[in-house]
Amino acid sequence: METTVTPLTPFYQAGNHHHHLQGIDAIFFDLDNTLVPTRAVDERACNEADECDQHSLKLLYDAIGFNFLHRLLTSTEVPENCPPFIYKSIALSIVSSFCGVPEIVESDSILSIIPVLLRIVSTSDADDMEDNLMLVSDCYTCLQAIAFFESGRKALLSEGCLLKLTEVYVEEMFRHDQALQVLVYISSKEGKHLWDGHEEPFKQLMNRLANDFNSDTTDKKFELCNMLAIFLANSPRLPLVELQKEDWPKHTLLTLESILCSRIGTSQRDSALQLIARLLEIMGMGWGLKYGPNPRQFLLLLVNLACVEVRMKLEDRTLEQAIESADVLVACYSVVELFITFMTSQSFLDFDAKQREQAYCALKGAVGSILTILHQTDEEFSHEWTLPITDRRTEFVCASIRILGSWLAEETSSMKEEVCAVLPFIITVCSRMYNERKQGSVTDLPDPLRFMLPAFCHLAAEDTPRKIMLCQKLPHLLYDYLLYQWAIFSKWLTLQPTVAADWLHVPTTPEEEDVAEANRPESESAIILVCGVFMNLAVLEPELVATDVVFAQLLKFCITNLPPLVHRQDFIVLLGNVAVLGLLLLRHHTWKYAQGDSAAFRYIQGTVSFLWDAHNSEESCDSLSLVISLRYKRDWPDLAELWFLGMQGLSNVMNKLDWIVEFIVDSGWPLEIMKSLSRIIAGAIDANTRTAYEDFLCCLLRAQPAKVKRLLRKEWRLTESAAQRTCEAFLRQFRLRPDHSELELDAWRTLLWVSALGADYQHLAEEVYEVWKKLRYTYMTLDGPAANLLSALRKHNYTIGLITNGPSRSQWEKIAQIGAEDYFDSILSNHIVDIKTSVLNVNRRPTLVTMDYIMKIPSMGIEHESFRLSYYPHRLDEFKGLLKEAFGDACKHTVFGDFKQLNEISDPAFYIHLVEKLPA
Repeated sequence: METTVTPLTPFYQAGNHHHHLQGIDAIFFDLDNTLVPTRAVDERACNEADECDQHSLKLLYDAIGFNFLHRLLTSTEVPENCPPFIYKSIALSIVSSFCGVPEIVESDSILSIIPVLLRIVSTSDADDMEDNLMLVSDCYTCLQAIAFFESGRKALLSEGCLLKLTEVYVEEMFRHDQALQVLVYISSKEGKHLWDGHEEPFKQLMNRLANDFNSDTTDKKFELCNMLAIFLANSPRLPLVELQKEDWPKHTLLTLESILCSRIGTSQRDSALQLIARLLEIMGMGWGLKYGPNPRQFLLLLVNLACVEVRMKLEDRTLEQAIESADVLVACYSVVELFITFMTSQSFLDFDAKQREQAYCALKGAVGSILTILHQTDEEFSHEWTLPITDRRTEFVCASIRILGSWLAEETSSMKEEVCAVLPFIITVCSRMYNERKQGSVTDLPDPLRFMLPAFCHLAAEDTPRKIMLCQKLPHLLYDYLLYQWAIFSKWLTLQPTVAADWLHVPTTPEEEDVAEANRPESESAIILVCGVFMNLAVLEPELVATDVVFAQLLKFCITNLPPLVHRQDFIVLLGNVAVLGLLLLRHHTWKYAQGDSAAFRYIQGTVSFLWDAHNSEESCDSLSLVISLRYKRDWPDLAELWFLGMQGLSNVMNKLDWIVEFIVDSGWPLEIMKSLSRIIAGAIDANTRTAYEDFLCCLLRAQPAKVKRLLRKEWRLTESAAQRTCEAFLRQFRLRPDHSELELDAWRTLLWVSALGADYQHLAEEVYEVWKKLRYTYMTLDGPAANLLSALRKHNYTIGLITNGPSRSQWEKIAQIGAEDYFDSILSNHIVDIKTSVLNVNRRPTLVTMDYIMKIPSMGIEHESFRLSYYPHRLDEFKGLLKEAFGDACKHTVFGDFKQLNEISDPAFYIHLVEKLPA
């Protein structure tokens, strides 16, 4: 040790900095004999007698001094007859000897030589480097040591190591395999954002590496396979259209198909599975059907292989045992998830029935084993999850929940009991991970809650899992998660430019669309999915929605945050979800918004705008058909159900909030609807859409009839007297003959309207008939208190019957349209033989109408049966007098109008008198 240090001392202590190269020639004659063997001496000493520990190496490094090494590395003058890189070679031989000491490697002095190291390896193929190959090897020793530490990786990246080392590998410079190893290690540690902004070098690297992998026939092939998987796992966002133009993905897929269809060892199969999972994650399962001699058969083989691997590595094993195979399990999970999504596509339907059944059974078996290990883990950890969030077991459990969420998003009918058993544990883990994520203490945490959202949406529609979700306070968790995701989305949205009104008309390439879609924040889809869960709860748990404070807060969220979305042309699906969710919640909280404050008014404006703009006739080729607006067309599969639900939701709140009706009528939307419906030709509008509009107009009429009647008269241009005469004429003819034996019901009634409207207006007959029919059955339909009364009577074992006035088709249509069969145990029509009517007059005024029904029901052995119904005209005082005379003060008498309190309705269609006997 002394022989190596002694010659350094005078040189290191020489303080004459402006003559720092004096005497260097003589010194390096000694260096050739003394310093060059330093590493050999150190290694021999350490190997023979463990005396050279890290502390000793640190002392030796301090004794040599970095200033001396730095001068050697940066010196451009060398002694005569010496190679030009002699100083650098000696310095790096020394530095590489200390690469096992973290304190030295992480020091600023060592990090400062990174540019020199990269410059040397980048020029390793230069002619003057042929005699200094050991110098290059020492550089890679240093680079690998530096890359081991986070501070070292940051320093390397700041000096552009990605581009330089990629060039070394692609150009196959000396020791390019070591350059690749450094790149692999840095990629595995720095994650997905490492290559952002370096897409072209990444593609060059992948092309070169894939070619090496595809052409290699030695065991090195599987080392390259593992490297490819690491790079793909951390690849930058690349447009799929661009990748599909590259040759290497296709050739890599074919190579992997050849490997997986061959007899190989377990480790080789695991490597191949990990790579193909990464490749299909980027390219898509459908892409895999384009290549190979029998792509369908190979994809089925792949998914079966992945499912078998999952079952073999999970069944009859604990979580600790499963973690030992975590890498290949996660790869198999990925294949399973991709295939579950693929099963919903048209391409999967092209598989024959046997192939589809095989795939389904394999996936069900894999998911079953995942459910089992999650249940075991739940029991093992006593229904809690307190392990560190960075623990591999936590990561594995989150990955398992992700696959389960993917399965439940598409298939909720199988393994219901197993799912319900593990559901509380899943919610517990999701809540824990979300809270940790919200605190932001650890970056890139898994988010199992986001992947379970589609499953929660489906599970919320079923009674048993919904009760579990409510017991676990899932609505509160989801509301907090919604606020968290909305904050992320709002921050992103403020940085985006406003989209021009004509953005849909601007031509874009597939590549540009891919990039735009990739740049949309994940928080957008998370918000949409949370809205979906809450919509199901709003429909199926009305009492909870009306009483739980979280839903009142959620309604306020919708009212507050909808207006900023209205003018964002490119977020129509998000707008629709927030709008419709708000309507479903508002139905149960109308009392809070009876006066319609400014925020609620702006919300209704935005909601009406969303519903109004969905259809128009102006964009059709002939203006005679109703079409989906261009703005909505691309996303209509996601918007159609929302639109219908929104129309229904708006109708429900109109009956309770007059200011909404006034706004809608004043907006001109109803008039626009009627103009469109009257202008378009028959068959040029979807039947469900027409029904939705007609139902909406009927609800609008019931909510504020006077104002809407004026609108109808204005639309059809009928005078008040003409409208009155027309209606009386139609009703008179209709009551005389409601049916016609030779015509269909609709045709006969339309003919009656033609007759009633006369020559001037008979062209309106079809349209007027449709409105009349819709209004007729809207008013006849049993709902609200009437329906509740009938349901309550049947629950208390009363048998409820409905007696009609005749057997005609019109009567049975009426029974079907109003859904009477749902409320009555028996419906009698053609059993009525005769009806005898009598009127009781008191003081020359009709006071009582009595109808005696004579019935014959052979099937029940009844040849002659009669019963009486009594009707009293709407003269409350006379009827109250009759009851007072009959019962005196021994009863409590309450009067209802149309099943409502009298003070709630001004002109009821009928009265109901409730007479209750008072206790003695």
